[in-house]
Amino acid sequence: MSTVKISNPEGTELLGEVELTDPADVAGVVARAVAARRAWKETPVAERAAMLDRAADILEPEQETLGRLLSAESGKPIGQAEFEVGGGIHFLRGNAIEGRRLAGRVLPTEGNFGTEWDLAYTRREPLGVVAAILPFNFPVELFVEKCAAALVGGNTVVVKPPLEDPLVVERFREALIEAGVPADVIGVVRGDAAVGAALAEAPGVDAISLTGSTAAGIAVAKATAEKLRFLHLELGGNNACLVLDDADIDLVAAEILRGRILMNGQACSASKRVIVHRSLHDELVSRMAEAVAAQTVGAAIETETTIGPLIHEGAASKVASQVANARSQGAEVAAGTGESEGAYFAPTLLAGVPHTADIARDDEIFGPVFNLIPVDSEEQALEVANSSSFGLMGSVFSTDPQRALIVAERLESGGVVINGTDNYRPPVIPFGGVKLSGRGREGLGYTLEEMTREKPIIFRRFRARPQ
Repeated sequence: MSTVKISNPEGTELLGEVELTDPADVAGVVARAVAARRAWKETPVAERAAMLDRAADILEPEQETLGRLLSAESGKPIGQAEFEVGGGIHFLRGNAIEGRRLAGRVLPTEGNFGTEWDLAYTRREPLGVVAAILPFNFPVELFVEKCAAALVGGNTVVVKPPLEDPLVVERFREALIEAGVPADVIGVVRGDAAVGAALAEAPGVDAISLTGSTAAGIAVAKATAEKLRFLHLELGGNNACLVLDDADIDLVAAEILRGRILMNGQACSASKRVIVHRSLHDELVSRMAEAVAAQTVGAAIETETTIGPLIHEGAASKVASQVANARSQGAEVAAGTGESEGAYFAPTLLAGVPHTADIARDDEIFGPVFNLIPVDSEEQALEVANSSSFGLMGSVFSTDPQRALIVAERLESGGVVINGTDNYRPPVIPFGGVKLSGRGREGLGYTLEEMTREKPIIFRRFRARPQ
């Protein structure tokens, strides 16, 4: 069995190692999940929920240690990493609550001629075996988001953690097993794209929940098309932030900064295209240049760091090449250098980005780059925003709430935030995209609904006809 060493993004610290799965062995892991499926489905939901609660209890004393480990392995600033670990523990308990109140419906057969003497109700049943494929940017949050919901809903799971930062995810999985979840019910495979492909295509997989690139989602959809497996996909996003001519520029600058630098700019739902009315463009450039200069770039585990390394050196190099391409297409570097150094990419501000530039449409920059695209009207802002093949989240800034609402309703996106960053994902909202940004929704309760199906059961002529 081969292993891979896990280091920090800079490659200066060895953090651990994990065993890799041979693609030929993936089918066996899935087969064990299939064999475990019936017993797990028949385990009362109260017991399944209690296991999630026990796992949260096991992990809570380790929260600080796990936060530091997540920061080290992912490059996520320490405060963000600790918040993610704490959020993962909270999501375990939240999914336990949602599982306990999972319920079907009594159907109104009495109101229909021909069925008025029948009794019909529905129950929520699991999909079966769920393959959960995780990204590197929010591995703990999305492990719990997908796997806890699937488990409490009665599914068995085979999870593929990201190879870049699998260590804290593995600890969460171990805690579930310590809490009573059978190991075959929460199986794991580790490896590159070949392992992911073997998992998606393995006999016995009933559903695939993937967060990753649009290319990965399309590849999974193509590979499984003949099997018609249920796909739950959260993919790329080139979010549009529309700054109308009456926007509060102080609020805009603060919210754009907050939403863009999360996970060092490596967030699907970050504000990647700031489409700003030309009358406010230069003032916003000035505000954002000050914000860029105020950032502290450094090691993720240092408390003063606001932007750590990207996930690896190749990621930083790619961002630099995207910035260079944008410059060749007419964008101006108004702050920062636009160049990478090892795994680091210091924040950079691009101003005057033409509507025709790649980054104004579909070239999603996964790094701390602010793109300001000037437009001359509200209509043109919407045209540029909706020209993208992506549609995850969006935002609108205006001091006129009615005007903002009209624009929000015309944005082609999975959700819209008014007067706030579109990098908005509290667990109480249904999060997901349209177009090439995916299908399905995630969130407490919403993921559980996606991971179960509604099954009607009907008693014909159950009610006695009056004599």
